[in-house]
Amino acid sequence: MTRKHIIFYKILRPLVIVFTKIKFGYKYQTARNLPDNYIVLSNHVTDFDPLFVGASFPKQMYFVASEHIARWGLASTLLNFVFAPIMRNKGTVAASTVMEVLRKVKKGANVCIFAEGVRTWDGVTCPILPSTAKLIQAAKCGLVTYKIVGGYFVSPNWSKSGNTRRGYISGAPVGVYTKEQLASMSQKEIYEIITRDLYEDAYERQLAAPKKYSGKRLAEHLENLLFICPNCGKQDTFRSFDDTVTCETCGLKFTYDAYSMLAGVPYQTIRDFSNWQKRRVAEDAANGIAYTAATATLSTITEHVETLVAEGELTLSADALRCGDTEIPLQNISDLAIHGRHSLVFAANKHYYEVNIPQSNALKFVLFFEALKNNEN
Repeated sequence: MTRKHIIFYKILRPLVIVFTKIKFGYKYQTARNLPDNYIVLSNHVTDFDPLFVGASFPKQMYFVASEHIARWGLASTLLNFVFAPIMRNKGTVAASTVMEVLRKVKKGANVCIFAEGVRTWDGVTCPILPSTAKLIQAAKCGLVTYKIVGGYFVSPNWSKSGNTRRGYISGAPVGVYTKEQLASMSQKEIYEIITRDLYEDAYERQLAAPKKYSGKRLAEHLENLLFICPNCGKQDTFRSFDDTVTCETCGLKFTYDAYSMLAGVPYQTIRDFSNWQKRRVAEDAANGIAYTAATATLSTITEHVETLVAEGELTLSADALRCGDTEIPLQNISDLAIHGRHSLVFAANKHYYEVNIPQSNALKFVLFFEALKNNEN
């Protein structure tokens, strides 16, 4: 924690509050009665979440951020100078990130972590690793859980960056726990309060009390999430325009409206469509089917610099991930994650890799990888 970062935070926070109110109509509650220092755990729904969380906390804190922002050139330099985010490589154990978080809190600083590690695709809070509770226990500081509500509909993960919608969105602390309270809890008990406090099902809330989210081109880029046609069963055949998605193989059409509901398919919500899709992916994994993309590039990332390794067809099977003439055994890949909409990241063979898939759905490979790993257990 440095004086420079404290000053920047104090100067910029009022501007952030004005920005989030004007652009999103964001409503927030100021966090009060906080421990001397603490870790904030929040759910993760938009790219703007650090701004939403920061609005509620007058005291400066450091944010854990994905490694790819360190590859933004001048913008990365500016972000590091002003905020010094703690970098985390998605798709890895991230031991160095854990150590940096612990160093910060032991020096009296506050840290914000988006506990899921990734943004939700279907509006339901993603699984949180049990090791998160271990981190909280090891930090020996306070814990504040924070929930953002409505963000999934304001800026869906599958939509194009910047194509936001206007509707209800709010953020507030859920629970405040002192280090003394946490010291009396087991890791299991800490994990239970984390998962309980951060759980959000956006569609459950929306179905109970519908709210309108107005915007332009509401359905565009839904094919970043939905990739299996429920009518013909083909993959990567959806194309979106305005509020409509069309299957180019069988002609199926469905719409997405301002209340975030679907019409023209057997599923009222994206959540339900996504759940059906996950079941189909699990069946494919069990049946030994491989997932492919016609074109992709495979690169290594070393000190935030990309080096091209291979390019060509991408194939993921129960045996290996293959891109062009390069093959990486699946047993060497412990986790596979997505950043953005078209890139996969993972660690293997002492390297950190990124696969860019510009013309195909990338999420299907993550879902397929998870299904393959589940079959091993």
